[in-house]
Amino acid sequence: MSGTTPTTLGKYQIIREIARSNDIVYEAYDPLMNRRIALKELAMPSGASDAQRDDRIRRFSREAKAAGSLNHPNIVTIFEFGEDSGRHFIAMEFLEGHNLRNELDTHGFLAADRAIEITLEVLDALDYAHKNGVIHRDIKPENIQLLPDGRVKLTDFGIARITFEPNLTIDGQVFGTPSYMSPEQVVGREIDARSDVFGVGVILYEMLSGQKPFQGDSVVSITYGIVNSEPSQPPQANHAVWQVLTKALDKSPALRFATAHDMHRALESAKSASRSQVIDYDLQLYGGSGTSHSPPQPAAPPIGNPYVGTPYGNPYMPAPQQHPYNPYQPGTPPITQAPHGLPPGQIPVYYPPPPRAPLISPETKQFLGKMMLTLIVLGTLFALVIAIIQGLGTLIDRMQTQAADLPMRERMAGQDPNVPLHERIAEREKIIPELKSEVNRRTEERNVAKLYEAQGREYVRVGNLVAAEQAFRSAIANDPQNPTYYRLLGSLFSQTAVQEMDIEQRMNLWKQSIRNWEFALTFETNEAIRKDSAALLASACYRLANDYLNLGQEAEARSLLYSGREVADPSSEVSVAIQGLLDRLTRPDDSNP
Repeated sequence: MSGTTPTTLGKYQIIREIARSNDIVYEAYDPLMNRRIALKELAMPSGASDAQRDDRIRRFSREAKAAGSLNHPNIVTIFEFGEDSGRHFIAMEFLEGHNLRNELDTHGFLAADRAIEITLEVLDALDYAHKNGVIHRDIKPENIQLLPDGRVKLTDFGIARITFEPNLTIDGQVFGTPSYMSPEQVVGREIDARSDVFGVGVILYEMLSGQKPFQGDSVVSITYGIVNSEPSQPPQANHAVWQVLTKALDKSPALRFATAHDMHRALESAKSASRSQVIDYDLQLYGGSGTSHSPPQPAAPPIGNPYVGTPYGNPYMPAPQQHPYNPYQPGTPPITQAPHGLPPGQIPVYYPPPPRAPLISPETKQFLGKMMLTLIVLGTLFALVIAIIQGLGTLIDRMQTQAADLPMRERMAGQDPNVPLHERIAEREKIIPELKSEVNRRTEERNVAKLYEAQGREYVRVGNLVAAEQAFRSAIANDPQNPTYYRLLGSLFSQTAVQEMDIEQRMNLWKQSIRNWEFALTFETNEAIRKDSAALLASACYRLANDYLNLGQEAEARSLLYSGREVADPSSEVSVAIQGLLDRLTRPDDSNP
């Protein structure tokens, strides 16, 4: 496509270009409906292959379908998805005002009430989208429009996922804006509505504090923080709001709010709690525990015979007498006297009519059973064929991505080992995002992690321990399940702690050492290495416990000693030392009468 602004696109008249990034957005006029609209045109990168073009068009169509299926006051309205001479476009509602990013850039942070109001409207939009099978996947301030009348609109469903349709993203593929991704989104796992809830939590935190909860000077450091770090409480967030933020930003999706509606209710309650300290009337009156109670009601009378004590109580019910007529006994003469002509006190015996014939005959049941079995077999075969076709499609896609990645992988494989490590790392980190195959990206990330390991070892050799720590952390960020890097980092903190004279600094170093040894044990599968790591972890616990004892904090020391004793080999020296210290701590207590 040319770089010039078209005068028309479909039936729409272009007024001006508003924005340009991955796609182009115009202000336009709809002459048929006599209204101003926003027109988003798919921008196709030059040199794109046919497969890439088809993928971009599919995703653009998916965006229109995702947002176009939603009709909600807090979601931008889609009017049409169309194509004009090879130009694909989406016609949508024109929104006045500015986005939340402009608001934050101007004011730094927002008042707590306004931040909560914006969040509640975004949660309303997401709750509606989730209930209709749409996961946004790119919640960020740029996609939240603040209208002049105070309303909020959620926009840009460009990477949204429609849950009841096939996923266009292959397993492990990562889409989104790094600062606002959930931990499961960072590592390329399956995501659901709880990932959007995490994004809302990040935005609320930024609105209250004026800064993002997970910061860094690179994508690696930001995503490492999302997966491993805990944010501090913003000054503007009171206890109730902070509890909501903590739950929304939990690393585990299972511990977050299950739905946007749940977070909406919790935030409404937190907002009310911050405005009023009124005690629930029910709690004062009935001594309840926070749930709604009703005043005590008189006990209902026991259920019994409603006719006892009336003129009709205990009526005379004589035993029925056998009547000679039985319709199931042939030859029995019919009744020739009406029931009302019986002597007083005699009641005729009632015989039910013969049972009706079944609605479905045994032959019909057998036929229906065979037909159902046939349908099940045919359905299974059809599903198998579909699965085979999808598998072949996936295999072809992987072969194509492997072929596309081959020149870049050969370039990285041919790196000169004499080139300085930092230059080799920089070159690989620049190429990795361009790889199409997730498998290739993971492989090259592990290779970059090895280079960071080598760099860290070199820094340790020359005594630059701060740079070594950063190198080992970068190795973990690229290969977070490799126990070697946690062992190196644990050893580095232990080495630094031994040389540190300030007790508070030393204790902090021992804590970091313990944490990394624990990670090393979690991911290590080699039993011999696990045994060595356990001994070093127990040693770090022992040393930190001694520092706690020097400060008079026996409870913390005991807890660390018990932890060290659990992982250490009972016959090892450190286990004996730990037990001796525990005995020394316990003995004075035992001597008390």
